[in-house]
Amino acid sequence: MRLIPFKKYTDFLCVKPDSSKGKKDTGRFWWLAALLAFSIGVWYLYWRITATFNTEDNLARWISITVYSAEVYGFLAFIFFFLQVRKGPDRIPPIIETYPAVDVFVTIYNESVDVLYRTIVCCQAMEYPEDKKKVYILDDGNRKDVKDLAERLNCAYLSRPTHEFAKAGNINYGLAHSSGEIIAIFDCDHIPVRTFLTETAGYFKDPDVAIVQTPHYFYNPDSFQRNLRLEKELSNEQDLFFRVIEPGRDYYNSSFFAGSSGLFRRKALTEIGGIQTITITEDLHTSMVLHARGYKSVYVPHILAAGLAPESFEGYLKQRKRWTRGGLQVFLLDNPLIKRGLTFWQRIQYFGAVYYFLHGIPRLIYLSAPLSFLLFGYAPLRTGLGELLTHFLPYYIASLIAFHRVSKRLRNPFWSDVYETAMSFSITATAFATFLNPGNKKFHVTPKGLHKAASKFNLHLVYPHIILSGLLMTGIGTGFYDLFSDRQVSPDAFRISIFWGIYNIILLIAAISTASERREVRISPRLKRMIPGDILFDNTKIPFITSDISDSGISIMLSGPQITIPLFVKIDLHGDNGERVSLTGMVMRNDSVRQGEMVAVGIHFMKVSEENRQAIIRMMFSSPDTWSSPPEASAGVYLSFLTIVISPLRLFLHEKVLHRFYPRIKKEIPCEIVRNGTVSKGVIKDISYTGVRAKIYGVLSLENDIILRIYHSNKRPLSIEGRIAWIKKAKGDTLAGVHFMEHNSDLLELLKG
Repeated sequence: MRLIPFKKYTDFLCVKPDSSKGKKDTGRFWWLAALLAFSIGVWYLYWRITATFNTEDNLARWISITVYSAEVYGFLAFIFFFLQVRKGPDRIPPIIETYPAVDVFVTIYNESVDVLYRTIVCCQAMEYPEDKKKVYILDDGNRKDVKDLAERLNCAYLSRPTHEFAKAGNINYGLAHSSGEIIAIFDCDHIPVRTFLTETAGYFKDPDVAIVQTPHYFYNPDSFQRNLRLEKELSNEQDLFFRVIEPGRDYYNSSFFAGSSGLFRRKALTEIGGIQTITITEDLHTSMVLHARGYKSVYVPHILAAGLAPESFEGYLKQRKRWTRGGLQVFLLDNPLIKRGLTFWQRIQYFGAVYYFLHGIPRLIYLSAPLSFLLFGYAPLRTGLGELLTHFLPYYIASLIAFHRVSKRLRNPFWSDVYETAMSFSITATAFATFLNPGNKKFHVTPKGLHKAASKFNLHLVYPHIILSGLLMTGIGTGFYDLFSDRQVSPDAFRISIFWGIYNIILLIAAISTASERREVRISPRLKRMIPGDILFDNTKIPFITSDISDSGISIMLSGPQITIPLFVKIDLHGDNGERVSLTGMVMRNDSVRQGEMVAVGIHFMKVSEENRQAIIRMMFSSPDTWSSPPEASAGVYLSFLTIVISPLRLFLHEKVLHRFYPRIKKEIPCEIVRNGTVSKGVIKDISYTGVRAKIYGVLSLENDIILRIYHSNKRPLSIEGRIAWIKKAKGDTLAGVHFMEHNSDLLELLKG
């Protein structure tokens, strides 16, 4: 068995070089495409208002006006989008001549301590003079386990006695109890690379710079990618903003702090009274107030930190409702169009940002408009199908081309419609509530670091979508009935409404499918990483490069015939900064792939020390090249539409099952799981050298460290350290898979017996 040649290995992993190098710049002259789309759009809207309104009575007139207003909103949103698109300034990190003191704030409320652990380890690993950097955990949950973690990782811990103004108040409390010249802020799930500070702090050499922001990048799939099983076809929903819009805003000195992975100048924050608290989008509002004071912002277009996207559809909706309420609060309470101190272009940029949050209302109009004819006989527009296509298709195609020129393939055609459809009901209700009560500052934290033990369909999140889908199907059926009966039906209005209704049903079904949550099979994140290392056993040394890694194990690909690797091996890993880790590993699988040309080996780390766990986390997240070539979606127009149509069918696909290297023997043996002093009784269903499948009485949760007690024969119970790898509910009880974390010779006797 030998090490796979690098080229063959990267081909296998589908690791591609930066596709932007050596290629023609597809974004050149985008403004010509945008100008063409704008001109055709004006022509289309003029035709719509002068030739297509249904004026048979007042109700018909109001239906036409409502649909037309939604189209006008979309046209203005198109304009605001392209006004935010420019090539940002070329940024080369300035050389730091004198290092300013930096306070690193990591905020947490009720999120997982394991998520926080990874962030703190990598914050401590950031390259910067130790006497000029201090890491703080700002705990707004007053949790003992968070305080204990701060002591363990040697960082400062702050927890305020009161909790007003949510995250903004938490940061302001940190400002009052620290003294660094520069404040770097991270959410508890955003993990920086080790060069984060050296690539950002130098911009504060300019005394007018108050904000430095880096992109948000997410190392896990978002709820659309995950639940629809489209990780390879879709980019993350936020990539368009951070890789297209924020660089364009930087051109106009209006890029804003995005809540995490950014830095502030303390002096500037002090001048405006700290992080702003009159809205719940403190990041956007604070940035606008600083710009109004004449300060500059810098957007660094390099991914220097990575975080967790909301793992659940419910978390996604909570996040978007919070952004909607906060954005509209900025519009209502501190409107950028009339705020003193902002430049003309800053007003446009900030107004465009808050204008976006109204998109739920026109989306609902689009979704329900076909019903006006199909159920009630009122055509929302009166025109022939051919004439409509003559005017609409040029406008649509020109807009599509213009968008494609600037989107860098980060947003597939049609998927914006799906995103807006999925959140339309939630954010429309939030928008109306905000207009009625703009002072509501209730802050909902986006859940992160969730472990879903079982698949789940969140019906309560999409029942409005289901009802509207049913109405559209009913309307289409009614329309066909009327067409083939003796009733008089306008053929053109029928065709338009049928095609429109079918497209809306496709969007609604895709949105409904997103509420079907996939179960989470891993406790720790597993990332694709090429880290060199060696397997050591019986005077044998096998070099490898990892294909993926987590803080609990690795997967590797070896070329050549499959050989028997012992159950327990030594593993050496070599980090890119000279750091080395030696571990004991247990082989979990050893599968032949590609007709025996390669062998896929999965190895689980055993009894990882605190020092080694931190080293592994640094290898996973801290390298400056960690996120240098983020994946991009590649689906074009037709494939994108096809993907939307068939995406609900993917819900019926079975999860891939890995082959087992060690057989499981069916045995029913009484057992107990001991975790944090709590004992849960149960019975083992099957067992192998590497673990067991057990039925545990009652409810169980995923745990990293447990003790499994096995009561076999009349002997003293066998106790083995392990971790719960997966759980599944079973009529009030829990089925659990337990991986052993140590080798116990008594297992041999148990398995033979």
